[in-house]
Parts: sequence; C-alpha cells; structure tokens
Amino acid sequence: MPPIKNTKVSTYLPRLGLSALILCLISGIILTFYYRPMGNVFQNVEEITTLVPYGWFFRQFHYISGQVFVILMLIHTLDHFLKKRYLSYSTGQWFLLILSLCICFFVLFTGFVLKGDKEGFFAGQIFMNILRAIPIAGEWLSKLFIVPGEDFFFLPYLYHCFFLPILLIYLIREHIREWLPDQKALFAGAAGLFLYALIVKPHVDVPPDAAVDMVKGPWFFLGIQTLLKIMHPVLAGLFIPGLFVLCVLILPKTGTAWGRALYYLITTAFCLYGILTFRAIIWGP
Repeated sequence: MPPIKNTKVSTYLPRLGLSALILCLISGIILTFYYRPMGNVFQNVEEITTLVPYGWFFRQFHYISGQVFVILMLIHTLDHFLKKRYLSYSTGQWFLLILSLCICFFVLFTGFVLKGDKEGFFAGQIFMNILRAIPIAGEWLSKLFIVPGEDFFFLPYLYHCFFLPILLIYLIREHIREWLPDQKALFAGAAGLFLYALIVKPHVDVPPDAAVDMVKGPWFFLGIQTLLKIMHPVLAGLFIPGLFVLCVLILPKTGTAWGRALYYLITTAFCLYGILTFRAIIWGP
C-alpha cells in the first residue's frame, strides 16, 4: 500500500488490532480442543464454561479479543475512508481492505452462532432463511454456509475455526509484516484483555428451550434485524448491505464529482445504520 502519514490513530490502531488478533487466535485454539459442533452444542458450551479449568476465562478472553480486533479494524478502515486515502490506492488494494473487514464481521457472526444458545440458533436460522429466499440458487447457496438438523453448527464451526481465519491472515499478510506488534503493544493488549476477561461477567447464554420475549442478534447485525421486520429478507439482508459494500468498493474508480457524491452517500448510510443499531440496542430491534 502507499505510505501512510503517521498519526496516532494510523500508527497505534494496527498494532493494537494485531495484538488482539494474535491473542484471539491463541485462545481460540485452546477452545477448539473442547468444542464439539455435533450433538448438544449448548450443553457442550456450558461444560466448557463451568467444568473445563478456566474455561469461562478463555471464553470471555476469546470473545473480547475478537470484538476488539474487529472494532479496531473498523476504525482503521474508517480512518482511511474519512481521510480519503483510497484515492491513492489501486482498486485491488482497497478491495482487499474492505473484503478483510467483511470477513472479520462474518467471523464474529459465526462465533455468535456457535454459542449454541437460543440467540445463536435463531441468528443461524435467520441467516439460512435469508439465503434460501434468493431466487433459483437460494436453497443451494444456503447449504454452503449452514444446513438444518444435527449438522446445523458444523459448517459455521469450519468457517469460524479454520477457513475464515486462514483466509483473513492471508489477506492482511502485508499489514502483519508492516504492523507486527512489538512487545509493548502485545503486553498492553494482553493486560487490558486479561483484566476485562477477569473482571467483567460473561454474557448469560439463553437455553435453546427458554421462553423469552425477544431474541437479539450480534450488535453489528441489529440494524439489519430491524430492517427485516419491514422489508423482504433478500432486500434487507442481502441487497442493501451488498449495495453499500459495492459503493464502498468502487470509490477509487469514481471521478471527482461522482466520488464526492458517493462519499457523502456512504457516510449518510453508515450514520443511518448506526442510528438503527443504537436504537435496537436500547429499545430492541
């Protein structure tokens, strides 16, 4: 990528983000030895939390390190967007950055599903139904990501634990070489995440057979969950998000006038989605 003017945000965020990623991968490897994607997944997760030595800690540590990495990745991308650095990028470089960010959110989503509780199961079902609603290829496409029955959690497990992390590391390999965290950044990240996992109580998983008034998806999909109530699933779950990502991707290819209009359109859409998400967090989707 072209040289970046050093600022506090541009310098510290990538290193702290990669520190969180490294710690997330380490804790994830530990949890992988105990997680079973077949059978009673919720019971298996509860056993990891309560019976495996320090299982609750590793779950919380893995959760918060993954969240921190993706949030810092999002802020890093916004930093590039707001300062219009994409104007000096090739289409391929900008594409890799946006694709990496999308994969980050999909990794978080599959992890949310793998909890095996009512929230995770409903999130997986909604995603499966959105894919199925695609004309002609929907049924076939949905089976690439998630299938009903006893194997419901198996494909999300493969994506979350193997395919997506490997693909993500491959895509950001140049960033890793350039922004590999030093000992201070790694120690600072580990200390902060360690304290969070130790002090903050984990989110209580909702049993699959529990009666609840409302089931929420992951925070970054709450806006889509709200739109699903008033729009067709394909429109709310695929077309609008896909159109937004497409607009972001073509930014380096737009001219001055069109680029300025597209920039403000993307900014407005992002703010509106943020408002929907905030509303859903406070009052429910």
